[in-house]
Amino acid sequence: MTTEEVAADTEKTADELVGRLFEATLGMFDVMSVYLGDRLGLYRALHDGGPSTARELAARARIDPRYSLEWLEQQAVTGFLEVDDVAAPAEERRYRLPDAYADPLLNLDSPYSIAPLPRSAVANAQALPQLLEAYRSGGGVAWSDYGADMIESQGDFNRPWLVGSFGTEILPAIPSIHERLVADPPARVADVACGVGWAAIAIARAYPTVRVDGYDLDGSSIELARQHARDAGVSDRVTFQVGDVAEAEAGAYDLAVVIEAIHDMTQPVSVLASVRRMLRPGGVALIADEKSEDTFTAPAGQAERFFYGFSILTCLPAVMTEQPTAAIGTVMRADTMRRLGTEAGYRSIERLDEPTLDTLRLYRMMP
Repeated sequence: MTTEEVAADTEKTADELVGRLFEATLGMFDVMSVYLGDRLGLYRALHDGGPSTARELAARARIDPRYSLEWLEQQAVTGFLEVDDVAAPAEERRYRLPDAYADPLLNLDSPYSIAPLPRSAVANAQALPQLLEAYRSGGGVAWSDYGADMIESQGDFNRPWLVGSFGTEILPAIPSIHERLVADPPARVADVACGVGWAAIAIARAYPTVRVDGYDLDGSSIELARQHARDAGVSDRVTFQVGDVAEAEAGAYDLAVVIEAIHDMTQPVSVLASVRRMLRPGGVALIADEKSEDTFTAPAGQAERFFYGFSILTCLPAVMTEQPTAAIGTVMRADTMRRLGTEAGYRSIERLDEPTLDTLRLYRMMP
């Protein structure tokens, strides 16, 4: 729904609010049910093993048969699964995962992948007690309080476009970057706040002579990144390390990328300044962050609601754990990014409206 469509639908009644929150609650139940199916391997068992009764699914996934039956019935009632014969006795009904739903729920490389989103929503829910205290005290909520679900889902959410198009479509569409990555001598690239490593891996796959170094402060993310690089066969040219980029070698890199991380930093200006120092003369920093509206708008469309949802539950609380903090939150507007780049000492800060991404905007910064 566009901002204009939202603004046109302004009638406010008790019925409208009750209906909206009831539908949202049904959606929340769906999200949590998908989390169960994802984490317990139920969708995978249905996909790999074919249509199943509750007892067959329970045996495959090693869960209790009574829970298996209730989950299957709920999934069928909400329309996620199909039933061969709804009139059959409960223990004889066979349930199937529609072919069209396999990629969204099971293929993390697919552009349709959606299972990581319920994981992040559940991670937010489990941190609600800490969030209540943070709101009252002005403190923050550490990433560790969100658990492994949040770290994994963060990486998996960006994984489809990074693996699918970052190195093969996005970077080639920026001539100044692409030309350096294919030239000699081989380019060096820094992936700053690399998370679980998908950007670095995508660059190494697309440009077989470059060397990429990933930096992140989270040790568990670095462990996952190293494993992903080994699995992708690029660990000979891609390294990952736990560390602060302020300590990285000056003037060593032709390109630095920062993917959806600036808004999550307590001191983004200092980090951007460190990135600038890492670059060689003529080097480029490519920043991807949220494609927020240019100005505050209310009511707003789905994308803005999505960003603000993560901001109040995850991104703002996480950066409030350290003081002083820039406390940007998820809603990174273009003028904010320009201000940060200017304060960090970049002489050129260019918003790139092409190539385009669904939820992120690219910026090219040059020292």
